[in-house]
Amino acid sequence: MTRTTRRRFIYTGAAVGAVGLAGCTDEEPDEEIDDDTEPPEETDDGDDTDDGTEDEPTEATYEIWAADQGTNTIYIYEPAGNPDGEFELVDEIDTGADGGEVPHMVAYSSDYEYAAVACTAGARALIYRTEDRELVGNVETGPGTHFAGFTPDDDALIVDVIGESQIVRVDVDLDEEAFEIDEALDINEDVDGLTEEEGAPICHSYDHQGRSIHTLGPGYGDAGLVIVDHDDFEITQAFDGDELPTNCGTMPHPTEDKFYLTAGLPTPTDDDGEPIEGEEGVGDYYVLDTSGDEVEVIVESESTGGIDAHGFWFTVDAEELWVLNRETNDGVVVDPETDEVIDEIEAFGPDQADDPDESDAPDILWGSPDGEFMFVTLRGPNPVSGDPHASTGVTSGFGVLDVDTRDIVEVVEPDPDDEDSDFHGIGVRPLAEFDTITSPPY
Repeated sequence: MTRTTRRRFIYTGAAVGAVGLAGCTDEEPDEEIDDDTEPPEETDDGDDTDDGTEDEPTEATYEIWAADQGTNTIYIYEPAGNPDGEFELVDEIDTGADGGEVPHMVAYSSDYEYAAVACTAGARALIYRTEDRELVGNVETGPGTHFAGFTPDDDALIVDVIGESQIVRVDVDLDEEAFEIDEALDINEDVDGLTEEEGAPICHSYDHQGRSIHTLGPGYGDAGLVIVDHDDFEITQAFDGDELPTNCGTMPHPTEDKFYLTAGLPTPTDDDGEPIEGEEGVGDYYVLDTSGDEVEVIVESESTGGIDAHGFWFTVDAEELWVLNRETNDGVVVDPETDEVIDEIEAFGPDQADDPDESDAPDILWGSPDGEFMFVTLRGPNPVSGDPHASTGVTSGFGVLDVDTRDIVEVVEPDPDDEDSDFHGIGVRPLAEFDTITSPPY
């Protein structure tokens, strides 16, 4: 059986609002109205139509998987289909029932029919069939399993395992729903280009040559980068922390041979958790040229305008890259053509304060496939992972930002009364075909 991808991208510069769902764009365009033509009379656009019936909610075209690592729960939401832009809960998954304590990150197969959930405390990757939420794989990949991502051809899961300082390859047969560990790469000072200062694999994604690019960490002092060639499953290039202090996000450009990375360091604190005078945190992004056999750094140490740069995501037209700062609850918009900052985002969560303990702490971004929203997870008051100074939030759930205005339009809090609630990973699964980019690998 041949598997086909649903990840697509726009080749033209058409505006997002003009992009229709595949199979729904055959209508003739509206005729032009002459300048002298009288405008049509306004009609009542209320809830009731002319025949007295109420408007039916539109069918959802995507769903959101939001991982509460504090309560071992994945909440699944769909757009409510009403004019208020609300979202409704349609399902829940208890990862803890399957040994999946602290579900940290979510990633999908290329057709979105399967979801991989990396569970740090559970030391495993769980694989779910997305249509019926059935658990089909439970692979013990090692303590501190931080991220598990399908390869572009879906024949393997590549897993970043902090506790073992390994990149683990899990052989995948989705037709048989079979998952088995194949081999692992050790990250240590014996790797050419690394020293004993570099840490463990954190996150990865794939360039257009099929290589996976892995940041190292978790701390800024442990940062670095390794590149894996999957033909032989070996590390072919490495950068130490002095050259590339990247310890978080990985993101390929949707169409060009460029690759983006984030580097974040919370404000250093003393034993009492108070900021150390004269010391500052870091919020930076980097850009790689991945067109050749050797990867090259083309943009380094560009500021994200805040502290503790973390998650980022492309808009569906690939014209903007949004980058967030966890500690300062703000971010920037990068123009991928010039790789320069073109705008600022004031806040991803509604609570903004100079004291990080009184401010929201955004973490991971993912965009809606219709181009309307950016979704961002918001950490809880008792964060399970990350530096407490940067990761402690007020609101636990996920924020919904309007892509055009950059404003927060909705905050979804599935479990607002539970002090253990702490959202980290998020994923958006299309339920219809979109002629836009959706998620990496592209």
